[in-house]
Amino acid sequence: MKVTRIIAAAAMSAVLAGTAQAQANNTANCTGGTPSASPCRVQNTVSATIPWVARMSIASATTLPSPLAEDFGNTAGKSTTAPTTLTVSANAGVSVTATAASATWTGPYAKPASDLRIFLPSAPTSFLALNNTTGQPVFSSTTPTASTNVDIGYNVLYSWGTDIPGSYTLAVNYTLTSP
Repeated sequence: MKVTRIIAAAAMSAVLAGTAQAQANNTANCTGGTPSASPCRVQNTVSATIPWVARMSIASATTLPSPLAEDFGNTAGKSTTAPTTLTVSANAGVSVTATAASATWTGPYAKPASDLRIFLPSAPTSFLALNNTTGQPVFSSTTPTASTNVDIGYNVLYSWGTDIPGSYTLAVNYTLTSP
């Protein structure tokens, strides 16, 4: 019985010693003499994966100016007086597109989404009609951008025969993607 206990105690000591050795192998450590004579150094390799990160914000909702009589039936439409500003930040290239959230405006008449057109103030007569299926290009960059402001104007077509009085709204979705 005494022999069994001694063998069991010896086996347990060997297991504990092996565990301590395994822990020591997984830990960066060193020993040395006097620090000035033989410095002790360990090295740790640090790695990180940086994903594509982007952010886009919009200044506020846009209220269009009320149309005047000369705006109805005018193929030039009526444009906003102040642009809406999108702010785009990304650590790689990006593209921004605009689509209408639905095929028609909400209001007393189902005004087509295509009656709302967007334009960039740098090209105030180049209108892009919105729809709810195909995104219109608004901004594109092949390089990272810390904070780029993109001004967007709106232009609306009005019709005597269909645009009855009332309040109309149409949500515009801006989508930011990597190119």
